[in-house]
Amino acid sequence: MRITAVVIALVVVSTLAGCMMFPVTQSEGVLSITIQRRPAYSAGITPKLIPEIAEKIRIRIWNPNTGFSTVATASMDDHQLSVVVPEGHGYNVDAVSYYMIDNRALALTGGSAANVSVEATETTSVQIGLRPWHTEVGGDEDVESGKSYAVELVATDGGGIITREAFEAASLHTSTESFQDPEAPLPDTPGTYGIVQDDRISFVATAPNLTEAAPVFVGALVLFTRGWTDTSLLNADEQPLYLELANRHTGESICQILVTASASNIVIGISSESE
Repeated sequence: MRITAVVIALVVVSTLAGCMMFPVTQSEGVLSITIQRRPAYSAGITPKLIPEIAEKIRIRIWNPNTGFSTVATASMDDHQLSVVVPEGHGYNVDAVSYYMIDNRALALTGGSAANVSVEATETTSVQIGLRPWHTEVGGDEDVESGKSYAVELVATDGGGIITREAFEAASLHTSTESFQDPEAPLPDTPGTYGIVQDDRISFVATAPNLTEAAPVFVGALVLFTRGWTDTSLLNADEQPLYLELANRHTGESICQILVTASASNIVIGISSESE
């Protein structure tokens, strides 16, 4: 495991300040993002462990007050990424580490800084600790074979990145065989989509028909909102961002629901004979 800090410095410079690397107006600035591969020894937010499989960092800078939103992607091997942003107050600066698997950009860890102010001619530095998501599971713990059941998955933590702007859609993936191994593909479950309410995703599904009791393994694939899509990437598969619940790619255990076999109807006739 390696420790990675994402240090985000908002450098807002007036066009009168001399030679600039970026063409900015007096109402714009440069968001300079520095990716460091070493522990931070400052008294600020300390970075967390990032999985070795992490390949890239997706940055989203958005302001719910003005509607401004932009994304940028950097390789874990890069050291600097710069983005032009308007000056203003109330910025959210979010970061997600991810890697490509099964032709998807799959989120591993995330972090966020809220209410960031960008003032002209001033520099504001924000250090973000990237943390894994955790999944809280609710709903039915067991279900009769062939009957419907409800399951609710809640994404928690993730460095505080979960907001009402985080997720857009989700699909349920189930199997009678475990897919705990992160290298194993998600099982296909066509037509099973969830109701997304902020960080809470609810599903209603039907249990498989089994002749004896056995677990069904349950997972969800969650799509981040379009605000997280980076259309500048050449690989179209990498542009949208996804998260698995539970996140088996960071060591979480997938959910299990016990399916009990249907009781057989046995008709017993009792008759009496007169002597």
